[in-house]
Amino acid sequence: MKFMLAVLSLLTIVGFKDEFITDFDQKVNEAYSEYAVTEYYNQNYGIKLVKGLLDGEVRYGFCFYSENSKDYYVRVSYQNKIYQLPTDGRGDVQAVALNLKEGDMFSIVVYNSRSKSQEPFSEFKNIQIMKKTEFETLEDTFIGLNKGTNLTNLKSEIKFDPDLWLYLSVLGIVLLCALVIFIYYKRRQGLFNQEIRSQNVFNFREFISSNFEVPGTSSQSYEETDFEVIEEDDEEETSSSFFDEHYSWAREEEERTDFDVNSYLQDKGFITDYSILSEEEKNLIMLELMLLRDKKQITRDEYLEETAKLWKK
Repeated sequence: MKFMLAVLSLLTIVGFKDEFITDFDQKVNEAYSEYAVTEYYNQNYGIKLVKGLLDGEVRYGFCFYSENSKDYYVRVSYQNKIYQLPTDGRGDVQAVALNLKEGDMFSIVVYNSRSKSQEPFSEFKNIQIMKKTEFETLEDTFIGLNKGTNLTNLKSEIKFDPDLWLYLSVLGIVLLCALVIFIYYKRRQGLFNQEIRSQNVFNFREFISSNFEVPGTSSQSYEETDFEVIEEDDEEETSSSFFDEHYSWAREEEERTDFDVNSYLQDKGFITDYSILSEEEKNLIMLELMLLRDKKQITRDEYLEETAKLWKK
């Protein structure tokens, strides 16, 4: 059974090979008015080289066939550069007429796909493109249909350095991140959302407004029935009790502690030149001042004086 499968595989490969070469021969016969053929085959691959007259000029073409698909591949060496040609699914090449100039020299080079090494054969090395007068002296030529064909252009071989793939990957990640940030910025999402950025941030101006607002001066509107009628005789007593309740600290003259706030803040690592500080840094100093006030290390008056310096514009 294995022998039969091997025989069938061999027949299939031979069939593909014959069909590939026959197809190339037909294209050559249709394109050229007159042409000559040179062949080279071994157990691994085969090359058929054609030179002939096409639109009054001498052109060269060739086909390359690997016995095992993609085991070998072919390149063209021209003007000290390596070029590749269009291939089929097996990696084989059909180039009916190369776009090369008269008098130039080229080579057909075969490589081993596994080792990437160049094959040692030299039958088609340093081929000089002959003139029309030279071609007309050749014998054993074939007459074609002279229908013409499109010329095959050589394509520069692109080789990627492994490090280049790493650089391209990093660049791709950077560009992707930049794109995501740009989308978030345009849509005002994430950190670009003002509501999210303002969460859990100490707002000193709000704090001052809420803590030092004089009762009774808010913008709320009251109906006339909301107010209590105060007897004239009790007016002075009511005002006095109200002041005592809310502003009792104002009746007491606190002695200054002469606490060195600047030195204290500098020891804590703060900059005491308030004019160059950001709002976040001022908020942190504000917390330190509140702590000193609560611990009675500075008086309320000293606290308010330092606060005024801190937020002075």
